[in-house]
Amino acid sequence: MTPQSSKNQPQEIEARVTNLELELTQIKQILATVTPSQKPWWERIAGSHANDSTFEAVIQLGQEWRKTAQ
Repeated sequence: MTPQSSKNQPQEIEARVTNLELELTQIKQILATVTPSQKPWWERIAGSHANDSTFEAVIQLGQEWRKTAQ
C-alpha cells in the first residue's frame, strides 16, 4: 500500500458505506411494497371458532378427560 492510497482509504470506505446505505434503503422500500404485512397466526385464527357447536363439544370433552386423568 502506498502512502497516497492509505490517505484515500477512509474516503473510499465512507463512499462505499454511503452507497450501501442508499441501496439498503431502496431494498427496504421495494420489500415494503412487495410483501404485505401479515398478522401473527394466532391473531388470524382468533375467534374463528366462535359459536361453533363442534368446537364447544371438543372443549367440553377435553375438560372431562382432564378431570378423569387426575
